[in-house]
Amino acid sequence: MLGRYRERVRAWTDPVGRALFRLHLRPNHLTVIGLGVSFLAASAFSAGRTRAAGLLLIVAGLCDFFDGALARVSGRVTPFGAFLDSVIDRYSDLLVLLGIVVFFARMPHARGAIVAMSGLIGSMMVSYTKARAESIGVTCTVGMMERPERMICLIAGALLGLLEPALWVLTILSNLTALQRILFTLRATRSMPALRAVVLGALFLAPAAAGAGPARARPAIAPGTERAWADAVLAYQQGEPGPLIREFATETAREGPIGDHVRYLLAQAQAQTGDFDGARATAASVAERYRSSRLAPRALLLATTFALRVGDDAQAQTLLGRLVDRYPDGPELPEALYLLGMSAEARGQRELAARTYRELRVLLPASDYADGAADRLAALEAAGVTVAPLALEERLDRAERLVRGGVAQTAIDEAERIATETRESVIALRALRVVADGARKLGRYEAAARTLAEAVTHAPAAERPALQLERGKLLVRAGQPQKALVALDGAVTGGDADVAEALYQRARILDDLDRRAEAATAYRAVIARYPSREVGAASLWRLGWLAWLAGDARGAAGEWTRLTEPGVDRGYRIVALYWAGRARAQQGDGAVAEQLFTQVLAEVPRSYYGELAAARLPERQVAGVKGRVTLPDEPSQAVAADAGFARVELLRRIGLLEDAVAELEDLAERATGDPVRLYGISSAYVKEERYHLALRIFRRSLAPLAATGDPALPQAFWETFYPLGWRAELTAAAQSAGLDPYLVAAVVREESSYYPRALSPVGARGLMQLMPDTMPMKGARADHLDDPAQNLRLGARFLAALLREFGDPRVAVAAYNAGPKRVRQWWTGRRTDDLEAWVELIPYDETRHFVKRVVLSWTEYRRIYGGR
Repeated sequence: MLGRYRERVRAWTDPVGRALFRLHLRPNHLTVIGLGVSFLAASAFSAGRTRAAGLLLIVAGLCDFFDGALARVSGRVTPFGAFLDSVIDRYSDLLVLLGIVVFFARMPHARGAIVAMSGLIGSMMVSYTKARAESIGVTCTVGMMERPERMICLIAGALLGLLEPALWVLTILSNLTALQRILFTLRATRSMPALRAVVLGALFLAPAAAGAGPARARPAIAPGTERAWADAVLAYQQGEPGPLIREFATETAREGPIGDHVRYLLAQAQAQTGDFDGARATAASVAERYRSSRLAPRALLLATTFALRVGDDAQAQTLLGRLVDRYPDGPELPEALYLLGMSAEARGQRELAARTYRELRVLLPASDYADGAADRLAALEAAGVTVAPLALEERLDRAERLVRGGVAQTAIDEAERIATETRESVIALRALRVVADGARKLGRYEAAARTLAEAVTHAPAAERPALQLERGKLLVRAGQPQKALVALDGAVTGGDADVAEALYQRARILDDLDRRAEAATAYRAVIARYPSREVGAASLWRLGWLAWLAGDARGAAGEWTRLTEPGVDRGYRIVALYWAGRARAQQGDGAVAEQLFTQVLAEVPRSYYGELAAARLPERQVAGVKGRVTLPDEPSQAVAADAGFARVELLRRIGLLEDAVAELEDLAERATGDPVRLYGISSAYVKEERYHLALRIFRRSLAPLAATGDPALPQAFWETFYPLGWRAELTAAAQSAGLDPYLVAAVVREESSYYPRALSPVGARGLMQLMPDTMPMKGARADHLDDPAQNLRLGARFLAALLREFGDPRVAVAAYNAGPKRVRQWWTGRRTDDLEAWVELIPYDETRHFVKRVVLSWTEYRRIYGGR
């Protein structure tokens, strides 16, 4: 009852909370202190010292009173904090009332002990009924005897020597409150027949349910039933909800293996017929029956829209509160918060609405609903609602989230204003970091570097080297190597990791400036200081190239051989083996070169370097290496016993293809670390032409197995790893442009992973990732670039033009990725005519790796599909 005055009381509790925060107290400290004081009060009651117990209860009540204020002012309002507070309150109530029971039992006073026990039961049931009601979406705060009233009743009885009368009041009103909440919940769920039994069962039959054991096994769906479901889904997709309602309203469907999908679709179908109450109940049941389902948060949002449709804003608020509480990281959160604000407005709770919109703007500023929240805040403010302006730190949090959400320019503008307004170095430093991060995301590397130079002046001494290192890297990307060297000199006083990276970056700049002697000295300094780190291995790699380009094959072989020794970063082992072999061969030491090439083939025969090594040993038959995993010939066997995959297949067979694909993603995530199951899941993606999803799994988990070239790997494995989607269109486009279709297939695989709707951050579109403003795409309509056949035709034409200009597929592929203008510059300024070496020296990491992947894929496509 007193809870309705909570907002008014905050005006004087929050200042107390701020004072406690300055004393370095935290909310959970007060909560635990309150429990300790309650224990002392219980001890005092049991010893018969009732007035002392009353005074201790006042202290315990104040602790409980102010922990919430402390949480709000300290920004530590968390789900766990609320949970802990509620649990500690229950323990406190139990301790105090048990102490009173002991007090009456020792007198002896049987009636008093019985009344105290009845009060204890009533107190627990008040809390329990509220918790169970909220668990099914009913906000249940009715009743006159909540915890504050119970505390006041006990304190008054203890201090005035009227403990037994106070207990009678507490007992009667507590149990009446519990009964009132049961009846309120029953009325609130009257329009939700599917949940009424759950409510009553939870309230009265909880012990029986707890002992009921595991859920019974779900029977398999009969073929006839499955066909009827498929027909119903088809009818629904064509605009006729009746058959779906008839089929999916049965217990077999609702409790079957895809019950969450059944209920979700059923709710939508019910709404189409105007049964919004039934639709709301059905949608809400998804979240209760299948809490871990990916559909659960969406179902709560759907139930909310139905509640709003019939004007039940209170129920909408309850549903949205559950969504926010249970799924705080879900993609539905922005919409949920916006609707929560709208429902609060509809109920006249304008202050609550304003706080909700405000939180949305701070926590999720990059979402589509943030601007709408800003508009509603402006409207509320115009209507007289006091909207507190964002504090400086809140504005800064918002700017940081804007950068992470991809709204860089807005973040930069806000952070620049904060940096100008603040006098605190810590705030200014964070703001300038936001400006620099945003500028970097927009490709404004010089501006980002200038901002970091200013940030250095605000940073503590210990943080300045890391900032200078970052600034040096930005200056390199901005094409200002001399300034970068100066910045990196300021980074060599930092921690070990920063110093190592700064020294290596400095050596690379000297290398790129063609100051070879200085670069070699700098590389050797890195190797001497950090021999086992990645920068040490990278320095050895670069030293080898300095020797190679100077014509010193022996020196190159020596540096690269060191990369294959124990204690050196193994990331360079294979590439070092191959190039050490090349250097030995150039020296005329063919026997050692053959041994090195053979070692590459023994470890990774189906890799880029394995293919290069095989070409150097034409007489040797590449047999492959036995892998650590054995895969079945038929991919479906890998998941035949998987209940999750059975769900996917059932969804697919009844026509819910998009749902099946989404379930596969969840299944793949749960199968991480199990290559056999991942293989089966990937093949299912290929069946639905979701090649990009299959490739994502293979690249993440199965690429090392592919590199072994294990002869036992089934054909299905290779066809999944190297898919050939839109084969007829691809072949026609390649032949029309005079290209090998398998070269085009390799480019498509590496550019878009055969995802026809792929869109890169810079605007490249479709299977071959074409830029609309690149010749010969100028004037091409967007729908042409999104159409697989048109995209393939235009991309093949562009690739053919590059091949005619540059002559070699490797150079043409580099130009396809980095742009012909850059590659012309690289080719003109090349330091070697050896094309394998030229690929290794491509300045852009992305382009260098792209060329290697395309070359390998081209070889593999010819091996897998050639002659078929």
